[in-house]
Amino acid sequence: MPTVEPLDVWRILKGAGVKRVLYIVADITGKPRGVSFHIDEAKRAFNEGVPFDGSSVPSYARVHESDVLAEPDPSAVYVEPWGKTAWVFCRIADPPSAAARDPRLLLERAVDKLRANGYAATIGIEVEFFLVRFEGGRVVPADEGCYFDVQQPPLKVVERIEAAARRAGLGGSKVHHEVAPGQYEYNLPPLDPMRAADSFLFLKHIASTVAGAHGLRATFMPKPFWGVNGSGAHVHLSLRALGENANGGNGSMGEIGVLCLAGVLKYSKPLAAVAAPTVNSYKRLIPHHEAPTRLVWGYANRSALVRVPRYGSSIARIEVREPDPLMNPYLTLALLLTSALKGLEEGIEPPEPLAASAYDVSGTEETPSNLQAALQEFERTSYELEVPGELASAYLEVKKREWREYIEAAGPWEKTWNRITDWEYEKYL
Repeated sequence: MPTVEPLDVWRILKGAGVKRVLYIVADITGKPRGVSFHIDEAKRAFNEGVPFDGSSVPSYARVHESDVLAEPDPSAVYVEPWGKTAWVFCRIADPPSAAARDPRLLLERAVDKLRANGYAATIGIEVEFFLVRFEGGRVVPADEGCYFDVQQPPLKVVERIEAAARRAGLGGSKVHHEVAPGQYEYNLPPLDPMRAADSFLFLKHIASTVAGAHGLRATFMPKPFWGVNGSGAHVHLSLRALGENANGGNGSMGEIGVLCLAGVLKYSKPLAAVAAPTVNSYKRLIPHHEAPTRLVWGYANRSALVRVPRYGSSIARIEVREPDPLMNPYLTLALLLTSALKGLEEGIEPPEPLAASAYDVSGTEETPSNLQAALQEFERTSYELEVPGELASAYLEVKKREWREYIEAAGPWEKTWNRITDWEYEKYL
């Protein structure tokens, strides 16, 4: 692949009329953090990097070693479709202690290891979200629609989100009303894992901005309303070996695809800590409402944790249904790829595919019941998934604090698991 020169990218942006460049790093939770430069001042940062206070961004540094340098990735540039601002995603370059905590670098390493073993991955993400508004001080869905409903006015807002994403270079997508009132879906098209993670964050920015311009809020909170479907961020993973689809065909998964999904199932409990990363996530991961609760897989089975889409006889990918839209995409995709590769390396045997509803099956392992349980699994096995100790510790510190804050504000999980609390709306909406 030809090298992308940073100054060439800068010249293209300036020539295209871009006025400001926003250099982005993602914190430990996946929230974009950044600094904005005028296009003329941005030239130097493209070449020399972006300094920032790492102690003020969760995960990167302590106060006595807080000078951190981020390196712009010239292949990860996105231009807002309504203005003249470009986002440029960065990796941590220095010091080494901060780089070890960089989720983006973890994903780069996972991709490199997969490639070294002869595989390339393509990732697509189904991003579900709610459009909501405030009514009498309460959060309510923007409509009362249902799956594939074409009569709801907010669908026009989602079509404008899709159009903005397409103009920004994220690719065209079908959009449609999902099962719950006010719930919609945009599909990020298949991309390499790094571009998929960057695009996921930029899409959320686009959706929030467009919805806000129409008097609505796009929320990626996994379960904003009890008793209806929550929002997932289903990850579609396709592996290629020597340029060929390695997942299977002719109506069933091949050996490589089966081993891959077996690894995902084996490590799905620690994966939950990053794929379903909030207290609210586990109010989505309950039986029914198309949310996975059993560590099973199946063809065309939306109750399973891993679904193998099968339309006709075509088999091209696996769908991992555990993640939700508040995930850190770099951490989640890194652990997902590592899990899949371990399935291949270790020859992990999967269970038989499930042809029934997973909710009606007993005697199978289940997803963690809450964030605390998922964090315990992550703490116990993160080293097996090749997460650097510094990064694992930083993530656990942030998420354990989140769990404690919820318990202190809302009460014990056993008494609050079946309702959406004010604390969750304030934290995640």
